[in-house]
Amino acid sequence: MRRTLAELAPADLAATIEADGFAMVADFVPEADLAAARRFTEAGMAASTTGYFGVGDGGALGGTFLEALRESPEFRSLCRRVCTLATGREAAETGFYQILRALEGQDQARHALRFHYDSYVLTALIPILIPSGGEGRLILGRQRRPLRRSYAANLLDKLQVDNARAQQRFARRYAGGACEFDRLVLEPGNLYFFWGYRTLHTNEPSPAGTIRATAVYHYHDPHAYAPLKRLLRRVRSS
Repeated sequence: MRRTLAELAPADLAATIEADGFAMVADFVPEADLAAARRFTEAGMAASTTGYFGVGDGGALGGTFLEALRESPEFRSLCRRVCTLATGREAAETGFYQILRALEGQDQARHALRFHYDSYVLTALIPILIPSGGEGRLILGRQRRPLRRSYAANLLDKLQVDNARAQQRFARRYAGGACEFDRLVLEPGNLYFFWGYRTLHTNEPSPAGTIRATAVYHYHDPHAYAPLKRLLRRVRSS
């Protein structure tokens, strides 16, 4: 039975993520809404010459449910309350950092198996197009890092995984079937939550000729106003 946002309990979601590594809401998106999002994504891919189609934060999403969900006060409130439970501090009332990303062919292979941490406490993911064989699984590390008090400590964590040697080490362990990773088959229309900030994660490659498209909603950057982060942002933009 499809569950509405009003029926989702923040405490239950937070407890499930903490215990299992993720929480799933099955059949969250009505089929008609999902079909419209598929058509929008497929049209974008058809117009692409690179094997990539994406809509960044705040971009137009063809009037699909993806836009409505981004602007939904109920969804924002749910995610804020889950983040408050996760951090033990009242999370700020903010919007989402949202990305729709579709990949195929060689571009898909280049983006797969890039292990990383998100900048946001909570990641909510909705698959739009997934290969029928179940490939392109979401890979979640079972061992989660703590929430860092400072942006500098968070940045150090990211530097320790965002380098060629670490990425090769993670890929070897994943390929060897290491039990430190959960491999989650994604079903279009389901809604998945996980601690993106704390969980090392990536996605598997998909077969050639297939499209993998997901919409991701990030909520609550605990270092949004850190002086060091703002300084580095200014340096990069200069």
